[in-house]
Amino acid sequence: MLVLGTMNITETTKKIILYRKSYPGKNRELTFTFSFEEIKAIKLRIKDGINPKRQLLLRLTDGREIPLNGIEEPMALNKIEEEAITLAKYLNVFLETE
Repeated sequence: MLVLGTMNITETTKKIILYRKSYPGKNRELTFTFSFEEIKAIKLRIKDGINPKRQLLLRLTDGREIPLNGIEEPMALNKIEEEAITLAKYLNVFLETE
């Protein structure tokens, strides 16, 4: 799935709102809302090799993993690590790696 969208974090309501656009069609625009209590961790998935993948995931208490970035164009390792650390500190959750 092509992931285009934004993420808004509201401290007053303690919610994360993800806006996504997928393939053209009736349900192209998607909105996901998660409260801070639903978030278990921020997960950083790094796979190096011929086809490297660097993905930042929102890990929920029910086991779901929601991607926060695309995997089509890998980000610089130090940049994705900084984003993961900053987000985990702000949400006061663990940072997991895979």
